[in-house]
Amino acid sequence: MTNYQAYEKKRDEITQSDVIYRCIGENLKNGIVACGFMKKETAERSQYHFTNEFYSCFLLLRGSGEYITEDGERFLLEAGDLVQRVPGIVHSTRVEPDGQWLEFFISVSADFYEAEKKLGVLPGTPVRKKAFYTADLDRYKGLIRKLKAATQNELPTIALELEHELLYMFGYGKAKNETTNKDDYLQTVHDILEQNLDREISVEKLAGDIPMGYESFRKEFRKKYGISPGKYRIEKKMEQACMLLESGIPIKEIAQMVGYEDVYSFSKQFTKTYHIAPGKFRKNKI
Repeated sequence: MTNYQAYEKKRDEITQSDVIYRCIGENLKNGIVACGFMKKETAERSQYHFTNEFYSCFLLLRGSGEYITEDGERFLLEAGDLVQRVPGIVHSTRVEPDGQWLEFFISVSADFYEAEKKLGVLPGTPVRKKAFYTADLDRYKGLIRKLKAATQNELPTIALELEHELLYMFGYGKAKNETTNKDDYLQTVHDILEQNLDREISVEKLAGDIPMGYESFRKEFRKKYGISPGKYRIEKKMEQACMLLESGIPIKEIAQMVGYEDVYSFSKQFTKTYHIAPGKFRKNKI
């Protein structure tokens, strides 16, 4: 079982929402301490023209949808997207009503957001990618348990733990009780590069989600697997294309299924890889 398959197995064990909202004092804007797993199975769970007074962030663990800014900019959402909900900013989140949506969210004070914004820590874009690690799910469950069991006097300490987790999500520091080593990180990214071949996946962003610089990541990936991460992604796309060509699916559809916007770009890469055009490859196989 690959790391990603182990992650999926543990993720799919989460079958219902499990959320906890607490507050330090009576001011929700700067007193909220909340987190949890949240399922959203229907279109009614979408939120349009919504505004938070506190800072909230969620990681989409499963499912798909769309994040829409106040200006109408749209971000298609899929598993692995980390989404910020900035205080006072109008936004919409559309849930694909297929019963798949599962997120883990953290909500903390608006003051946290303002402080980190001044330091330039949080990204300017509302949506970015995060790599999958099985250990993350265990930590998230632990945070929920701690928040549920905490006394009122213990809430400030739990708030700091949630803020620490948020910073780790954005690539800063090390997760508490983190035991994942370099080989685990490399294997996880390796597994991700084999998935969803029709999607655009930025290797640079994946590298940014693990505690390595991009060049170090590329070097270690090549050392472990004998190929660069970018070329590995292309290799998987072309292998899939070969199987699809033998199935009789139109070449235009195959190009889209392996992540190319047009037949020309796909054919160019296929010919470069195998020294034969996809149409001729299919004819020879038949």
